[in-house]
Amino acid sequence: MGVMLLALSPNRLYAILHPNKSYSFAISFAKTFGGSDYDRVYSVQQTSDGGYIVAGYTRSFGAGGYDVFLLKTDASGNLRWAKTFGGSDWEGASSVQQTSDGGYIVAGYTYSFGAGGDAFLLKTDASGNLQWAKTFGGSDYEFAFSVQQTSDGGYIVAGGTYSFGAGSYDVFLLKTDASGNLQWAKTFGEGSGDVAFSVQQTSDGGYIVAGWTWSFGAGYEDVFLLKTDANGNIGTCAIVASVTPTVNTPSPSVASPIPTVTSPTPIITTPSPTVTSPTLAVSEPCPLSISEEQRFDGCFADVLRVGKGHITVSSVGEFRVKVYDVSGNVVKDVEGKGVLRISLKKGVYFVEVLSKEGKRAQRVILR
Repeated sequence: MGVMLLALSPNRLYAILHPNKSYSFAISFAKTFGGSDYDRVYSVQQTSDGGYIVAGYTRSFGAGGYDVFLLKTDASGNLRWAKTFGGSDWEGASSVQQTSDGGYIVAGYTYSFGAGGDAFLLKTDASGNLQWAKTFGGSDYEFAFSVQQTSDGGYIVAGGTYSFGAGSYDVFLLKTDASGNLQWAKTFGEGSGDVAFSVQQTSDGGYIVAGWTWSFGAGYEDVFLLKTDANGNIGTCAIVASVTPTVNTPSPSVASPIPTVTSPTPIITTPSPTVTSPTLAVSEPCPLSISEEQRFDGCFADVLRVGKGHITVSSVGEFRVKVYDVSGNVVKDVEGKGVLRISLKKGVYFVEVLSKEGKRAQRVILR
């Protein structure tokens, strides 16, 4: 069995995006890579030289069981090199990215190293030679499904954990430095099962995480989208926990196998998928860092008024106003007396007023 790599012309994607139009397209190449047993890949990226880096697992080659399988091809899909990384048990890769130094960062899982069933992070040079390897885990199982190099040269890793969090399995978010040393780890969940399959750094230095959840939403599995700050926090959201996984630096066996390469001719079809525009149920597991019981009743309208580009807060005596954005971050924190006018951009905010009368909070929309 083997891995299959397809390169499609740009018109192929365009035809999918515009199903009511007709476009010609062609496969640039198709390749298989494999041996006598199972070989599968889950991640591919075009590299700076125009070729491709591909990652997954192999049972045909390596140290035993399943090993991480890393393949590098040229722009035509011709094999440049192949590497395996593993131990006596089962390893696999779920995500690969080229790094700023021309090497590669690979995220996956390992049963040979660490606590047994850990998230697995590997860094190689441009030729696939191992530079370092790290495992992150606890008493149960952890998996890494997505990795990206961050603006500081480190790495953000997302997946799932059974060892930490609220119970069952939770979203697992790890931040490391450029050498794979753990800087922080977070879990997100509420006991029924939550996992992340993709993570990206955002323009504000935070992170956007996508996966699915059983703990929240309309029922069964819902899409789960999380936005954190640069430290992995969502305000003071109760579903976020800081954890300390065990970190190990294993020395996996590295091999350079020579897989069988073929150039098959796959059958090409032009399907007509059904397109719908569903109405989705949307929920907010972390609506804000102010708990529901702190919200005030209708009398809050006597204290808070919304204007164009500003809010006006009035209260007896001295008071403090904290304004949160939808991520739970404090964007304004001011003190005043009598009447206080606060300028804000368009958006959704949560306004908290603290005075001798107590704490009151309200969601507001500035249009």
